Parts: sequence; structure tokens; C-alpha cells
Amino acid sequence: MDEGALIHRFMDLGMQLSEGALRLIMNQSNPEATAEFVISRLSSMERKPLIVTAEAVSSMLEGGIEASVIAEEETEPRAVRGVSRSRFRPLAAEYESRVKIARDITGKSYSEGDIKDFLSLFSDRYERMSRILRGRVELKDAVPMEMLARLGEREKVEVIGMVVDRRESSAGNIVIDLEDPTGRASALVFKGKKDLVAKAMEVVTDEVIGVVGSLRPGDKVPRIFVNDIIWPELPVKHEPGRSDDPLSAALISDLHVGSEMFMEDVFARFVRWLKEGADGNAEAELAGTVKYIIIAGDIVDGIGVYPGQEDELLVDDIFRQYEIAAKLLSEIPDYIKVIVIPGNHDAVRPSEPQPAIPKDIAGDFYERGFLMAGNPLFANIHGVNFLVYHGRSFDDMIGSVPGLDRKDSVKPMVKLLQKRHLAPIYGGRTAISPERTDYMVIDEVPDVFHCGHVHVNGYTRYREVSLINSGTFQSKTLYMQKLGVEPTPGIVPIFNLQTHQVRVVSFA
Repeated sequence: MDEGALIHRFMDLGMQLSEGALRLIMNQSNPEATAEFVISRLSSMERKPLIVTAEAVSSMLEGGIEASVIAEEETEPRAVRGVSRSRFRPLAAEYESRVKIARDITGKSYSEGDIKDFLSLFSDRYERMSRILRGRVELKDAVPMEMLARLGEREKVEVIGMVVDRRESSAGNIVIDLEDPTGRASALVFKGKKDLVAKAMEVVTDEVIGVVGSLRPGDKVPRIFVNDIIWPELPVKHEPGRSDDPLSAALISDLHVGSEMFMEDVFARFVRWLKEGADGNAEAELAGTVKYIIIAGDIVDGIGVYPGQEDELLVDDIFRQYEIAAKLLSEIPDYIKVIVIPGNHDAVRPSEPQPAIPKDIAGDFYERGFLMAGNPLFANIHGVNFLVYHGRSFDDMIGSVPGLDRKDSVKPMVKLLQKRHLAPIYGGRTAISPERTDYMVIDEVPDVFHCGHVHVNGYTRYREVSLINSGTFQSKTLYMQKLGVEPTPGIVPIFNLQTHQVRVVSFA
């Protein structure tokens, strides 16, 4: 019996073999007989598991566990030893959840995709970004570009403009074409100014920046010899909000349920830790503080997202993927509030901002009381302001800004905060919906910025904002190999809402 036949044998019975279970059965001296033995044990259960894990198969082969117990625990691996449920008293169960959504596209998308919508989008972006920039002392005297023609040559000027283009001239200088609602200008960065050139190379199209320099006449539009480039940036001083209660949020993303590489055994260890704590009082106490689980997209692997994906799918039905995901997430204790936003693998429109995963696709999520929101999500969670974004625009940023790569997952996050925009580049890999309001502008300074997408865990603090990339629960796919991605699966950051301390727990 080959692997394909073995997988389909279980699928015909309404069950999915995990990658670990598949390998375990295939490594037996008689895989076919082993498979039939496992099937006979599973068939005798009153409640059959949706996913057959390696731990369940191993236990059956060893004969050291009753079938009824396997059915009860389903996807919970036995590698994790927990404290007795009677001894585990989670602190978080004593508190009510408090979530207030500040901004979410769900139910508020009015775009028809015509030219008026695009004009409205970029006009809104410019107005809000320029408002932030005018708060910078370097740009307090910024003038509209239509005034440049009336100013004297070599006069010092400050302008705020949207980047139309950035290019290198034949002489090796950097040219940045800018526009505002009144006109255009060309900003020139001389190649001899190394620090300024490095800054200019971080400028991306369609973002809004400030330029300080001296005015020169141009052939078609005024020209500015640049002395400095100003981004909207975060304020140097920021007092983050804190919870009055000693509670935590577990930040996860990129489960990719339905993929052969989804590590359901590892995810089940995480769920068991939430339910039972862990060996040692400190770990049990930490698990007991978790009041929220925030999932930053890519709950399922989806269908047809990247070339060759079908060869790595364990479940090729999108509805079934969400059904399995809901079943796995339903094991999370009821006192924990689960918050879900979509990613580019989820069954929503590809253009950002994305509305919440709809009820007709993921009805079980709604029935279980999960908070289903859009991408991005701005929300106050127990007194702390969260900005949750899946991170699709990282692809464009990594391809446009020197020094960014997939190995350091928080560097692109820092750049987005500096630019005060989640997806500044239009026309790249990140599709943008022309909404009347630009939902991707970072107006308010968050206390926590949570992303996923690149499958690499990371954490840093930038100007009193906690930046957390939550990694993944998917092992390396062929597509990741082509991209040079080394995933860090099974690592879960636990963010203390009161102290803002981040503790990382590995379940891999």
C-alpha cells in the first residue's frame, strides 16, 4: 500500500491522517495490516477523530491506552504531561473578556472599483498621512507644491508629498518624484551623501513622506536638492495602555489546517497546555493567565494559493478545512476569548483590507462564539490597544527596501510603523481594495503590533510599542524552500497585558 492509497483509505472513512501518523504507519513492517488494525480500533469508537495523530496511532500499537480515552482526547498528543485538572485553577476564568473594536472593514466595504474610489482612497491617504507629518517639527513650515514656482532659487523649502516614483539618474543620483493635491516636484539626492542615499533607498512608491531641501528650477516641475527625508514615524514618547488585571494573550497565526505540513500534534500540545497547565508551578501559572488567543490569519491552507499547493494538501475541500480548524479550536477552554482575522490563505477576498471570514464558510467559528474580525484589526483588548495585521505586504517591503528579509520577521514591522502604513505600495503582490477610507493608515499608535505571514517568530520593542510576529504551526513546505524560509513552528508568544512582558513557550 503506497502513501496515497493509505491517505485515501482514511479519507473514505471521514478521517485525516496527520503527517506523523502516516510516517509511523508506513515505517511498520506491514503498513497495510497496521492501517487496518488502526482503522478497526478507530471504527469501534463512538466519536471518531477528525485527525488521526501519530500519538494516537503509537498508543494503539503499544496497546497502552483504551480506545475510549483516545476518542475523548482526539488530537491531544501524550508527549505533554499536564498537571491534574483538579489542581489546575486558571486565574483567567475569574475575569470577563473585554474587547472593543476600533476599526474593521467588515460590513463597511462600499467600493465599486471605479476611478472615483481610487481617487478617494489616495486622497484620504494623503490627507491623513500629511496630518501626521505636519506634526513633525521639521515640517512645520511645509508648503503646497503649487507654491514652489513662486519661491526664489536656493530658498529652503519643506514639502509633503506622495511618492510617484523613485529611480536612479544616469549620474548615479537618486530621484524621487512627488505629488500633492496641488502639483508635482522632483527631489534629488546626490550620490555623495551616503547617509541620505541610504534613507532614499528605503522610500517606496505610494507612501507619503516629507522632504526638506533647497529649491532649484526644473525643466518641467520644480526640483528640490534634498537635505533630509522625513517619515511620519511614531512619537518618541508613548505611554502604552495596560490592563488592571494580571491577564495574558497568546498570539498565534498561520496554522494552515488542511496542509500536510500542519503540525496538529504540536498545536494540540499548545491546547493541552491551556487546559491543564504544565509541570512546574510557574508554567501552570502562566497558562492560567491566558484570557485571549489572537490569531493573525491563515487559519487554513486554502485552495490554489500558490503553484503546486495541491500536491501538499491533506484536505482539498475548503469547507472541510474550516470544519477541522473549528474542531481543533473548540478544545480551547470556554473562558478564553478567541479572536480571528483572515490572511491571504483564508477564504476571503485577496485585496486588503479583508473582511472577516464569512459565516457561510466558517459557520462553526461563529457558533462557538469566536470574535471574527477583518484584516487589519484595530481593537482595545482589556485596556491594551492592539493592531493585528496578517502581514501580506511584507512581501512587497522585502522586495523594495534594502536590508529586509524573511529571516528577521520584525524588521518589516518596524518599517511599516515608521511609514505609518500597513501596505504603502500599490500594484505589488499585495492587492489593495479602493475603499473610500484607507483602512491601512496607522493613525493611532498601537501598544501591540501583532503579525504573522512569514512563519518566523520574532519580538522587539520600538518606541514603547511591542512588535510580535507569532510564527506558525506549519513545517517547511516546498514553496517555503524556494523562498528560502526557515520556519519556527510551534513557538507561542504569551503577552502579559498588565506588564507587557513577553514569554515564549515552545510546543515543538
